[in-house]
Amino acid sequence: MNKPQQTVLIVGGSVAGLTLANMLEKFGVHYIVLEGYDEIAPQLGCADQVMSLIDRPIRDSYLRNPDGSLIKHYSGIREGEMFLEILYNNLKRKASVLSGQRAVSVKILDHGVEVTTSIGEVYRGDVLIGADGIHSTGRKEMWRIGNELSPGYFPVDEWSTVPCHYRCIFGISSPIEALLGGIHYVHNHNLSYLVLTGLGGRVYWFLFVKLPVPLYGNDIPRYTKDDEARLAQEHALDQVTTTVQFGHIYEARTSSTLTPLHEHVFQQWHFSHIMTIGDAAHKFHPLTGYGGNAAIETAAALVNHLLSNRNLNWSDSEINAAFSAAQNDRHDRASWLVADAHEYQQRHALTTPLWRILARILPLFINGDAVFHVLGQKYVGASRLDRLPVVKRQHAVPYDDELPDKPLRPVWLLTGLGVITQGILYRVSNKLLLPLQVPTTFEGAPLRDHYTGIGSVDKILTDTTRPDWSNCLSSRCQRTPNLPANSIWDRVLVTGHWSDLATVSFDLFTKEVADAVIPGLGFGYILPTALMLGPFENKDTWQKFVVLWQPFPIYVGVLVAGVSTVFRRQKTTATVSGLKMKQRQASDRPSKQDKATQSTLKLVYAGGAAATALVHLWAVCRILSSSDLSFSAVFGNPSFFLPGSHASTPKDDVLLFFQRDMLLNAATVLAHNVFRILHLRSLGYVTTKQAVAASLVTVVAQPAVGPAAAHIGFLGWREDVFTKVQRRISACN
Repeated sequence: MNKPQQTVLIVGGSVAGLTLANMLEKFGVHYIVLEGYDEIAPQLGCADQVMSLIDRPIRDSYLRNPDGSLIKHYSGIREGEMFLEILYNNLKRKASVLSGQRAVSVKILDHGVEVTTSIGEVYRGDVLIGADGIHSTGRKEMWRIGNELSPGYFPVDEWSTVPCHYRCIFGISSPIEALLGGIHYVHNHNLSYLVLTGLGGRVYWFLFVKLPVPLYGNDIPRYTKDDEARLAQEHALDQVTTTVQFGHIYEARTSSTLTPLHEHVFQQWHFSHIMTIGDAAHKFHPLTGYGGNAAIETAAALVNHLLSNRNLNWSDSEINAAFSAAQNDRHDRASWLVADAHEYQQRHALTTPLWRILARILPLFINGDAVFHVLGQKYVGASRLDRLPVVKRQHAVPYDDELPDKPLRPVWLLTGLGVITQGILYRVSNKLLLPLQVPTTFEGAPLRDHYTGIGSVDKILTDTTRPDWSNCLSSRCQRTPNLPANSIWDRVLVTGHWSDLATVSFDLFTKEVADAVIPGLGFGYILPTALMLGPFENKDTWQKFVVLWQPFPIYVGVLVAGVSTVFRRQKTTATVSGLKMKQRQASDRPSKQDKATQSTLKLVYAGGAAATALVHLWAVCRILSSSDLSFSAVFGNPSFFLPGSHASTPKDDVLLFFQRDMLLNAATVLAHNVFRILHLRSLGYVTTKQAVAASLVTVVAQPAVGPAAAHIGFLGWREDVFTKVQRRISACN
């Protein structure tokens, strides 16, 4: 005997409801959608016309001051079709979507649920999903039934705690010639605007106005057209741009509505065979657009757990477990995003003196890529349908489920650990690196005090040559050549361009930059270092080279930037004449160019690690093979590293200073490497096992191949981690 078909009753033809219907249809699950309006996606304004982000031309985004003047211009991607219409048209069984049938009452059956609609029709199903918005009938009936059957399951009068901080007029207007195409975010005092142009030049707009005091529950009003007209008149002279006022947009409206904006995540989303999703479970401020995404995510989480049993044997316990698991997956994330959306609106409404200052300043220092990556972090933890393959599309930021391991949050714990570690190292350095006796000569020659003619600059440069280089470098370090070399390599890797390259996201690191690293290091670091180590007969010349060496990180950065720019221009010039071939090969080039970039980087990392490891091993061999040298003489006696200890002579004090400096440098590099490994684990880019193994290898590598080689090797491994993640999210793999 065949099992009866399982049925899901969906109350509400919203984004949440129609998305769930599409998902259930994909898996062959029978559903019925009960929509109160006479048509799906009625002309309610623009609130439900969610803008997709796929396959449309680049559009302009403008961030504006209260007077309409421009703060910052960004480029983004927006698309102007109605999302509800897309969801509805995609359904194969449109007969299962019943309009004009508003749910009125719900009854729990022995193994199912029964819904009575506004026209007296009765529908039965195994589960009921309330997707009918903030004023959800499904949720109200769920509360009623839960309070009758299980008193205390739901909080007492939770509706009275639902807050409203803002009200909003939203609408659609006819094209306005003076309004630039794109998206306009307008800051203002206790209010803000979102205005965007759509297909055919139509203008979609939102005016968000902060209430004098927050309202809650039943105290939140239902606004009338007269309320809307009065509010619009109050703000008619507000500048949206320097040439367009809100009054111009409002006068050109074809539809508009004034509505309160509830913001809340309900504590319990389900009871028995009933569950709520979308705005019925979590209501967002609309400025960020999180609400539609969250509705889709919750629908996906629900389907994942509801269909985890392939036999679809929906017993009471299985349904309750599925509903509980879906809520557990989504509740914390929804709460975080609701709070984030509220704060986002607070910033746009300039609700504090601090934001009134930062709103003008911060955008000037943040480019479009930075904005994209910050906003992208809100979406990477999204739920997905586990039983469907993900369509391969090129994207820049990996989703959590594309990573080797689950990201660890909150990241502030890791940040706090890093700050504490650096604080400890800083305090230890203050104890160990005691002031040296200031010499008055350099290798017996007078100290130069004139380099640039600028007094303050010359004083700094003079101080850099005051340690007695003749005693330190010529006498001691000629016998222990690894001491300055190791220390300098550590410095370039920690403070120079290498560490900058290591922190650059893999999608921003071009082949031209990779090719420029070798000449940049050669001429910016290796050459100045060789000249500094001399020695020169002319002590005045030697002092100049010592000073010349000091800003080598700047040399490396400037050279890499300059050389990469030259390479980029040469490439552009060379490809202009071959434009057709360029277009024909466009789909292949990104993959080939990425591989070329990775090959160059591997060469740089391997060469740097090998060179510094050889220097370290050579120094170790020199110490072991020489009767005049010992590890304690070269790297320092442990007792010398106690705070307050001094050497017997000023000359040995200088050597002790450099030994302590090298020790602290090595400790800082090790802490940096371990912190970066833990950071990769917190991002989910490596597994816990890989992070532990990498940390152990980094510690062992310090004495084995030297801190510099260990650090360069770590950077190479880290780049390889980025490359593997990039392959996971590439549409070309």
